[in-house]
Amino acid sequence: MLKERIKIEEVDFVKKTFNKSLWKSLLIMPFILTFLLLPIYFLIFFIGLSLFDNHLDNLLTIYFISVLGLVILNFLYGKIIVNKRITNQEIYKITEDFIVKRKDNYTYTSDSVSDSHYFRLYLMNENNQKKGIYINEEDYKKVKEKQVITITYFEIVNIITKAVCNNHELEYSRFFSRRNWKLW
Repeated sequence: MLKERIKIEEVDFVKKTFNKSLWKSLLIMPFILTFLLLPIYFLIFFIGLSLFDNHLDNLLTIYFISVLGLVILNFLYGKIIVNKRITNQEIYKITEDFIVKRKDNYTYTSDSVSDSHYFRLYLMNENNQKKGIYINEEDYKKVKEKQVITITYFEIVNIITKAVCNNHELEYSRFFSRRNWKLW
């Protein structure tokens, strides 16, 4: 693993890419949090209903204000703190080797391009750190399980700059959020 500080020439690229994904999260995150926090809302509602024997009229308002508050807090954290770390060159550019543990044969549509198909690769490095990437169909056909992929990415923001397999640079690669997945 090669770890080096971000260069001044790369700061604008990383900030632009990170801020683009930050604005997307500002649109998507309220819907996700609304559904994730809904069970907590109902739990508080029914506990309040049974214990206090009254209706909590403003609970729904508090719920939506809390969701919006979390979204705004996340946005401000990214905009102020993470952007400051990028500007001050406090993040690292990492070049690391990963072994392809599993290829997913389902296609996924990219969030920025309509009607495009991407495939998932499940990767693991020498420290058993698990990552997953999307790649396009042409590269998917060339990559085999147990091959090594060298990925160059920025540490905190997880932006891939280059992915290489068998001395061939992958045309498209992007990390995806990994849930607990079984390899075997």
